[in-house]
Amino acid sequence: MDIPSVQEPAEWLDTPQGDHLAYRRVRGEGPTVLWLGGFLSDMTGSKITRLTEEARARGWDCLCFDYFAHGETGGDFNEARVGRWLGNALAVLDHLTQGPVVAVGSSMGGHILSLLIKARPDRIKAAGFLAPAADFATALMLPSLSPKERRQLEVSGVHMMPGYDRPVPLSQAFFAEAADHEVLNAAIPFEGPVRILHGMKDDVVPWQHGLRLLETVTTPDAHIHLIKDGDHRLSRPQDLDLLVDMVAELRD
Repeated sequence: MDIPSVQEPAEWLDTPQGDHLAYRRVRGEGPTVLWLGGFLSDMTGSKITRLTEEARARGWDCLCFDYFAHGETGGDFNEARVGRWLGNALAVLDHLTQGPVVAVGSSMGGHILSLLIKARPDRIKAAGFLAPAADFATALMLPSLSPKERRQLEVSGVHMMPGYDRPVPLSQAFFAEAADHEVLNAAIPFEGPVRILHGMKDDVVPWQHGLRLLETVTTPDAHIHLIKDGDHRLSRPQDLDLLVDMVAELRD
């Protein structure tokens, strides 16, 4: 993880659902840039670090937070659900922002952003996506399990997902609840501009999946920027420059 040399102190929001969320804010002018991080990402990642640096330099209002069971918020991942993370995002939007919001979602954060658009279309001015993992649990994670892993999930009720700093427990209840929050099965009504950045060498979320999201949002002002040599993280200096340019465009 990339820890910024300068960082605002964490503040805390108690949500209506009972979660105690850690968040950070750069206070500035204009629409609030709301960052929605990815699966097991937190507020020290390179993309939000770069955005907060730009926010300080340019006078933007910028807000990020850690979902339940992520980062400084903490919590038992066995109790995490997609709907709970959506509730976290709604609480941040409803209680910490006023006026128009430019929301930016990375990977799983793109799924949460899609749900946020559906829940609060009047609050989201514009939407930016990086390698959006819409329906990540049901369309990407579950189909990627091997037959042996699927059997383990059915028998034990939980799959321990590798590939992170610790095995991550994903239960049948997690996947069942995620199915109630799918977004690619119907049009997503939205009138604001949508921009998507997606690497064509993404081995976690195929770039064709980003196209599916592009087709699902109803706004005609929707564009995707495919980065031929870009991977899933999109954290190289040139990728971060594209992120900043995208956010600057959406703020205008």
